[in-house]
Amino acid sequence: MAEVRAPDASVQFSSLAFLAEASAVLGTSLDYEATLARLAELAVPRLADWCVVHLADGAGILRAVTTAHLDPSRAAQLIDLQERYPVDFDDDGGPGSVLRTGTTLHLPEVSDEMLVRRARGGEHLELMRGLGIQSVVVVPLIARQRRLGILSLVTARGRSSTVDDVALAEELGRRAALAVDNARLFQDMERAQREARFQAALLRAQNEAGVEGLLVVSPSGEMLSFNRRFAEIWGMPDDVIASRSDGAALARAMEQVVDPEGFIERVREVYEHRGVPIRDEVALIDGRVLDRYGAPCLGDDGTYYGWAWYFRDVTAQKRTEQALFASGERFATLARTLQESLLPPDLPQVRGVELASRYHPAGAGLDVGGDFYDVFQTGRGTWGIVVGDVCGKGAEAARLTALARYTVRAASMQTRTPSRILTMLNEALVRQIASEAGRDDERFASVVYASLRRSTTVASLTVSSGGHPPGLVLRGDGAVEVLPAPGILLGLFPRPQLEDVTFDLHPGDSLLLYTDGVTEARGRRGEYGQQRLTSLLATCGGMRAKALAETVESAVLAHQDGVAHDDIAVLVVHAT
Repeated sequence: MAEVRAPDASVQFSSLAFLAEASAVLGTSLDYEATLARLAELAVPRLADWCVVHLADGAGILRAVTTAHLDPSRAAQLIDLQERYPVDFDDDGGPGSVLRTGTTLHLPEVSDEMLVRRARGGEHLELMRGLGIQSVVVVPLIARQRRLGILSLVTARGRSSTVDDVALAEELGRRAALAVDNARLFQDMERAQREARFQAALLRAQNEAGVEGLLVVSPSGEMLSFNRRFAEIWGMPDDVIASRSDGAALARAMEQVVDPEGFIERVREVYEHRGVPIRDEVALIDGRVLDRYGAPCLGDDGTYYGWAWYFRDVTAQKRTEQALFASGERFATLARTLQESLLPPDLPQVRGVELASRYHPAGAGLDVGGDFYDVFQTGRGTWGIVVGDVCGKGAEAARLTALARYTVRAASMQTRTPSRILTMLNEALVRQIASEAGRDDERFASVVYASLRRSTTVASLTVSSGGHPPGLVLRGDGAVEVLPAPGILLGLFPRPQLEDVTFDLHPGDSLLLYTDGVTEARGRRGEYGQQRLTSLLATCGGMRAKALAETVESAVLAHQDGVAHDDIAVLVVHAT
């Protein structure tokens, strides 16, 4: 029977004592890099001549965090070697493979052939030879199934690591890994707590600095959170705030609202259904108006944690809106009244002819436009018809429109020739504009004038245009003729070149005169244009005057999605 040698027990006792000391070192600080440095110093010279600890970063790259050497003068040489030739994670059979596989590497005898295989060049080989390596033990640092790094123990010539040394190194690595992981978890927790405290402080600051009153109510009816503005808006007494009772706060609110029953019923409905966010207005007895927003507080898993209320005092905004609305109504009424004064209240009755007009102001009709039309008798059996557009809007446009309309009426008493009437209008406009020299804006007008004479069988018309869109003649069979429109805009030059065009309307024929608000109407498909207008008229053969005018107006408005961007004026002369 073999004799049990006493040194074995002594070695075992020494190992336990070493591990106990190492555990004490590992438990002294949560600064894991400083702790690992003390551990490496403890392992040298107990387990090796030098010790290196590498930890893996987020990308899996090994970084040396501590290095200890029996000879302090050699420690700098060892650090330089690691910086110049870091551990290769993909190196099979080398230290990097220990982290990848989680398996201990033990080289009891390191030969020169091994160094040659591991070297990354001649310089690297000479540096490793200079270290005098005898044996190597590399153990993985694994904690909670996570590979954190490696612990390397190296002995110099004359000293080899044993199987007992390997077992001790593995246990040391296990305890070191657990200490590192605990320290990292603690640091992560501290970081998360600092972030949470910061976010909480930021949220409190935002809530207190906001113009909205905030109240968060738990499912059990407790006021979990509120800000100073909430208490100010509702005038909450200190005892209600101190009670944190949502019921007490609601009772106080009901004393101030115009409709207490509707107010509390809405709150109950919201708390019962816990559905989508809401928004409404609350009127208070003192005349204030509050915008009220509400939203459920839901967790990622759908758990209901309560309801958040936001209140904003919008009294001043509401009063401004009401004042603007009233002002807008007054302006619109004034604009309509002034516009109506520039248009004939009714079109005259002309035997054998139907007349119809449509006028649609731009936008909301808050300003006076420059479009106008008129029909008036100029003699026995003759009539003057005018459609025009003065550049601009507002009072200036209204003034020039009135000048144009009444100048045409006056000129028609002196002559029946349309081109001569427009020439006289041009002279009046040029004089008026010249008398206001120094103005930056250009002012002019486009006008078309037609002289109508009715016989027993046809309506004869003579037309002249001063830069106005050409009139369209719709025959009873649906054919459309475009009247030539020579002539330039009026009010720009002293002597414009104007011409007269004469044609007849037979029973069933119509003449359409219009302003550029028709053809230049812009929609999603571009300008309405003369081509679209001509195509539309081709489908209206035989249509009476009123129906034709309404059809054109409706088509142009539909092209602009119901909103006119410029004034629209349409006048139809239909022979019956």
